[in-house]
Amino acid sequence: MAFSDAQTTDLATVMSTDYFGETVTYAGSSVPAIVDRGENLADVSGGTEGARNAEARIWVRTSDVSAPAYRDAVVIDSVTWYVLRVVSGAGGMWTIDLFRDERPVI
Repeated sequence: MAFSDAQTTDLATVMSTDYFGETVTYAGSSVPAIVDRGENLADVSGGTEGARNAEARIWVRTSDVSAPAYRDAVVIDSVTWYVLRVVSGAGGMWTIDLFRDERPVI
């Protein structure tokens, strides 16, 4: 078995709902993902100005989501989140930060 075949098999196992994965809807398509629900209200701008929102992070296979983009919709447990940034795309997986409930800072 080639390394790439082993990696594909390992990713399928890890992403399985029997292990760490759960099904999310990314831009209208159901895909397996690993979800980390941070949901703390974090300051997006890193300073005192900007917007506050709830945040989460997902990991999806690059074969399931070809080109994630800012503000793509991701539905997790019937709640709509939006792509904030793509952190990385290494190892056959995208690491994607999400946000919801964006509010202005007053």
